[in-house]
Amino acid sequence: MPQGFQNMHTSHRILVAQLFQETHGFSPVHTPLTSFEIEEGVDMIEKNEKSDSVLGGIIRELTALGHVVVPAFAARARCGGVVQDAAYAFIKERILAAARSSRYDAIALDLHGCTQSASCDSVEEDLVSSIRDITGYRIPIVAGFDLHAHATEKLFRLLNFGTAYKTNPHADAAQTGERVAQVLGSMLSRRIEPQGFGVFLPMLLGGNDETTNGPLAKLHHKMQSAIASDGNLLDYSIFNVNPFIDGTDVGQAVIVYAKNENGVAAAKALSLTAATEFWGCRHQFIHQLPSVRDLLQTFSGTQPRLIIGDFGDRVLAGAPGDSIYAFNECLQYSERHITAIVTDPAAYEQCLKAMEGATISLSLGGGNTPGLSAMDVFGKITRLGNGVFRNRGTFMKGAKLRLGPFAVIEQARYTLLVTHDAVMSQDPGCYLDAGISLDNTDVIIVKSGYHFKMAFEDYGDCHIVETPGLSGFHPEQLPFEKCRPIYPLDPIELPFLESVDLQ
Repeated sequence: MPQGFQNMHTSHRILVAQLFQETHGFSPVHTPLTSFEIEEGVDMIEKNEKSDSVLGGIIRELTALGHVVVPAFAARARCGGVVQDAAYAFIKERILAAARSSRYDAIALDLHGCTQSASCDSVEEDLVSSIRDITGYRIPIVAGFDLHAHATEKLFRLLNFGTAYKTNPHADAAQTGERVAQVLGSMLSRRIEPQGFGVFLPMLLGGNDETTNGPLAKLHHKMQSAIASDGNLLDYSIFNVNPFIDGTDVGQAVIVYAKNENGVAAAKALSLTAATEFWGCRHQFIHQLPSVRDLLQTFSGTQPRLIIGDFGDRVLAGAPGDSIYAFNECLQYSERHITAIVTDPAAYEQCLKAMEGATISLSLGGGNTPGLSAMDVFGKITRLGNGVFRNRGTFMKGAKLRLGPFAVIEQARYTLLVTHDAVMSQDPGCYLDAGISLDNTDVIIVKSGYHFKMAFEDYGDCHIVETPGLSGFHPEQLPFEKCRPIYPLDPIELPFLESVDLQ
């Protein structure tokens, strides 16, 4: 943990910035600057102060504590392939420019934690390192992360404090931001001086990794109880890295903070105990999902409405969103009406050329994911548009995400939302704000594996299905190199674990 910050004022100026994008390192579709929603200045505060995000939580809590929020730059994009180098360079320079020119006492960051560019395995590590080059270690820097972050030892040595969501599906993004602000306030008033310890494990999780049940639920419960029962402990995070990136030190991480030196021994011991249990249950992180056909046979009647998570083509895990496999299976094995989203820029361009109101036949889907093919569809183009949508569900509630150029195709059997770019479809807002009513459909397909449950639970029964694609857990099919050896690709025995002092 960096040492030496001296500010003792009651009210402080806090520079706030955001860089949020989860990378799928093996996706063929890279992420350009145009995929990012960007804000700066007053606009950044106004558009995020009510959002259910780390940034929103930071802004609201700092304001409530009487501090002044100094907006730097905010950039967030849907999950996707590696960020183009030029895009990252632009975002990085905007944040660094604010760090050079603004007057502030501390820095609070909203970072996904698993962002890669074409030439950088850890964008967050590079960004925070560059900020430190400007501020030195006299300025405290704190950050809130997604729990699927690529948490490296170097990154956490650069931070005074870092904390992650405690839930998957993510229901505590705003609370994570509030915690970042609260800890920073306590640091600036000298009530605490966080001391961090981390254990880093060479393994990837293959499923069964929700925090509502299973091994992670038990581990989080034990950690929360330990923190609550020891007044010298401050916080813990269990990082479950997105399993679709390659890079040095990719793996799981358990990080525990003490409030001050009095809690150092307890923090170190807790990180080791938790990591040892985590490693010991590594074989439990697998799941068995039903096929689309089996799910449809189980729910063969007219009720309930089904919301199907296309696990193999999860845009929330960085997949391209181009698969029509689940949609095609629903057409074959059900007579029910289907609403689905598919990314296909060529099909969108055909719709744009045909114009709204036209009836069109076209080949749809399968343009980017290896092994997938297109299928023929037809219907009436009922709407063309280009814009954003508002999240209605718990995850990132109130946030506006990019929908981009889209076309709606309708016929008796189905309604299709055809998008030019991949869309985070875990929320009904992506359909509703494209003008699609969900009241009279029977099956809704989303490109999500977890988070859609929190947003669609009022619409029907939510189920995940096994489907082909880049976000199914088949690590042996991906060209991992830098992170190896790593479980389960390699036979690894860890005779002992080490808790690293992050000061």
